[in-house]
Amino acid sequence: MYVELYIVIFVLEAFSMLCPHCGRWNRETLPKCFYCGYDFAALQKNSINGTDAKPSPEASSAVIYSISPDGVNSSPRPDEKDMLAREMQSFHSRRKRGEDQQRRIRQEVAASSGMHTTRSVRYDTQESSNPSEPADMNIPVPVQGNFTETAEAPSFKRNIPPSNEPDSDDPSDSQPLWSDDFNSRPRAKGMYKYRMKHVHLFGARRFFSAAAVITILAALLFVGYHYILLPALSHQSDTEETKAEVIPSILNDMAAHTVRIPADEGAQIYIKELRKSYIAAGGYAEFTVADYVWYELESNIESETMEVSLTPYIKTSAGEQKLLDTINYTIEIPLSPLVLVSPDTDYTEVSTSPYNVQFRVAQNSSVFINGEDYSSYVNTRDGYISYNAQVSAIGENRIEIVVNCQYYRQNKKTIILYRAPQDIPLELDSTLGDTSAFDTMTIRGTTLPGVTLSIGTAYEDLNTEELNTRGKFSFKAKFTKIGTNDIIIRVEKDGLYSELIKKVYYVPYASTYTPKAWPMDSANYIDFLNNTNMRVSRTQIYVCIGTITEILSGKPQLALMDTGTDGSERLVLLENMSGETWEVGGRYRVYADAYGIYDGKPRLVGRYTYGVKN
Repeated sequence: MYVELYIVIFVLEAFSMLCPHCGRWNRETLPKCFYCGYDFAALQKNSINGTDAKPSPEASSAVIYSISPDGVNSSPRPDEKDMLAREMQSFHSRRKRGEDQQRRIRQEVAASSGMHTTRSVRYDTQESSNPSEPADMNIPVPVQGNFTETAEAPSFKRNIPPSNEPDSDDPSDSQPLWSDDFNSRPRAKGMYKYRMKHVHLFGARRFFSAAAVITILAALLFVGYHYILLPALSHQSDTEETKAEVIPSILNDMAAHTVRIPADEGAQIYIKELRKSYIAAGGYAEFTVADYVWYELESNIESETMEVSLTPYIKTSAGEQKLLDTINYTIEIPLSPLVLVSPDTDYTEVSTSPYNVQFRVAQNSSVFINGEDYSSYVNTRDGYISYNAQVSAIGENRIEIVVNCQYYRQNKKTIILYRAPQDIPLELDSTLGDTSAFDTMTIRGTTLPGVTLSIGTAYEDLNTEELNTRGKFSFKAKFTKIGTNDIIIRVEKDGLYSELIKKVYYVPYASTYTPKAWPMDSANYIDFLNNTNMRVSRTQIYVCIGTITEILSGKPQLALMDTGTDGSERLVLLENMSGETWEVGGRYRVYADAYGIYDGKPRLVGRYTYGVKN
């Protein structure tokens, strides 16, 4: 703004002159005022002599009037520069007063400071409106230190070229207003610094602008918080509060789920699928649904899981009823109980026919074996089923068992009994068992008449009187070790050959077995490690008394027992074949026979277990 104002002043003062009598602007080349006839030459002469120019009576009475086209005198013509001239004159007056005020203040400060060292400061200002006053002033200003410095302030003095007045008074003889001297005029020094000095960082306009921005931001934050964030949080909170909870639980020893629906105190919740209503208490309507109610009326269910849905309606104390969100959850459908006893796996090798298959089911179950209904035998022996399967010497014999129990899904299991194919038929008596408490067992069998019979294990009392006529034979097999013994029978005829292996688990009665046991003390512990092969071949029996420190496997149990008694550790590995279950930390007396070495420790097979009190 200041730069533009200086430019206007510069142009006006350079190419025009203000009449001191009428206050109107005239061309600089005119010797007298075009409006009132005031003599500009007398003004310049008086200014040079140092006296104020005053208009003469003649000059003041000379007024030029404009003549209207009709020849009638009119009022003086209005000048558009009048207002600008008055503003320029006011500007000069205010600038003059400011300079006087600054000069007076500097003089007072310099006089009252009492400093010994001063510096002269030179201020170059614009030409004063009063020609008699000098433009340059050297004013002493007190400074710190013992030196004198002359600083020059930025100069705002304009270099106005002298006017080229014509020799005659004719305005037409004036020189051009624009000349090359104008381009060569020096620009005001320090004008940028002057502008930056007057930039107000904390002005009213900046304050109101910042306040407006802050107000707009605060309004936006308020609107966003109250109309966007709060409704979203409220909706989320309402959703979480009204969301039902589904918790797995037990009902009458059966799997179930407990449902908790948030509701006001006393509100009534109706479940469409259950056809029941529940009253809310403590902020929830709570009820438990057994899982089997969803599938108890369906048969032959094979899927392991089922997706279920509950449709709740709420009826408040005011009588309002509305549909709530559907409750969905997943239930697991358990298999009908079926536990194999013999064989204890789905695949086993057999050598005789029939083979006795044994398993256990739940009470009131329906049982089908190879399509034949055996449900009538379920409740007679507390769910225990025994089935004699005919096993042919053809390889795999499949036995299919299907069990359906209430509140369970159907359970299907296929047992494979493998019997090697035979060139010559060879069958053993079906009454033969698989276990024995005696060291001998009578074996009876049939085959083709006229075959050659041979026994591959220890035996006695072989009877072949009817072998050539009816194909029958018998003998007594002798068991040479405690545990599983193989009875091997071979027949041969006309280049054909068949072999049968019968396995018998032999364990003497406790009254016979336990008296033969050696104590597992430090001496026998070392002897076992040094003579393992001999102790295993003789099936030496030991009694191990100690604490179970670790269970390595579960079926059958393999456990480490510490048999040390003098504070030193003496570990043995025991395989549990006694029918009892061991626990870590339990103290037992176990009768076992030698089996081998495991990780530098004696390994034995426990046949009988007795508890020991600490």
